[in-house]
Amino acid sequence: MLQGIIHEAGTHHRTTAAAMRKPLITLAIMMVVIACGPEVGDENDIPGKLEYEQIYNRVYRQDHRIDVVKELPGENDERRECGFLTDRAYDDLAGTIEALDPRADYGDHPVDCETHGALIHIEGFERSPFDCSYECCHPDLRRAAIVYSVILNNFDGLAPPYDGEPYIAIEPDQPCP
Repeated sequence: MLQGIIHEAGTHHRTTAAAMRKPLITLAIMMVVIACGPEVGDENDIPGKLEYEQIYNRVYRQDHRIDVVKELPGENDERRECGFLTDRAYDDLAGTIEALDPRADYGDHPVDCETHGALIHIEGFERSPFDCSYECCHPDLRRAAIVYSVILNNFDGLAPPYDGEPYIAIEPDQPCP
């Protein structure tokens, strides 16, 4: 009889242990599924809208915040960086865009130049995106192209001169959260 009670208690203990393992296994599976979800740097997680792109770079903006996604040529990898626009860069972008007509075609640029696939996207404009690079852009969009080019340069540690002084478009002391 005692042996029957011990056997029954042992069975009960194993059943209880097995029942306790099920939630742990379920939790472990859920953690793996979550970890296999969207990768860090997934562009769906980037705040803001795509405003500028080149062959290997994309610039997203939400107010003063800038997010840059850079594809690394020859590698299957991307680098993502973010920062905040300086007041000068923000004012240059906002002033340029505010002065534009949303119905106009700003895709015209000098015939003898090449944009190399650079595009400026302006939300709410009928013909957006517009072919536009630092070297080749409609005159009314040129300042925006300069700001976007400087943003990319600043993230590479460069501050190209503009109007006789280095142009800093990204605040150096404001990291993104």
